[in-house]
Amino acid sequence: MNLNIWVRLILTFASKYWRSKIKITGLCYTPFRVMFTDLDLNFHMNNARYFALMDIARLDFLQRTGLIKTIKSNKWYPVVADETISFGKSLDLFDKVNIVTKIEGWDDKFIYLEQTFERNEETVAGGIVKSCIMSKQGPVPTQKIMSEIGFDQKKLELSNWIKEWSKGRKPLLRRI
Repeated sequence: MNLNIWVRLILTFASKYWRSKIKITGLCYTPFRVMFTDLDLNFHMNNARYFALMDIARLDFLQRTGLIKTIKSNKWYPVVADETISFGKSLDLFDKVNIVTKIEGWDDKFIYLEQTFERNEETVAGGIVKSCIMSKQGPVPTQKIMSEIGFDQKKLELSNWIKEWSKGRKPLLRRI
């Protein structure tokens, strides 16, 4: 990880003091600007940088929903099990962008997040992240996580295409 990412990570940690809280089912807007260190040889944002910035935006989501406190107090930790991204338009130097993070739904083990890159209110890239919260004993059931944070509403059901995407990715790892 280069210095640019570390600076953004530190700023995201610090932003908890001035950014508003959001509900677990709310939208989390994480702003950034494309810098020289984000560019590839074609002078647009490097594909790998999207994933690094999605990581930072998920940290912002964890902080602003209060989920990070629950994770820390239980000595849990979040992990990414799978992710994919689709690119619509390139991001260029100094473009101002919001990464919009929201929970799409969950099953017994995994939480699925949608993360989109928006420039001037237009979506230019979008990704899906399959993540889970781990303890020393293994994955923490999502129902336990939701209970810990006081979310007692109806479970957010996954859309069929996300179920198919998740199921279709398993052969990549030669799992059944």
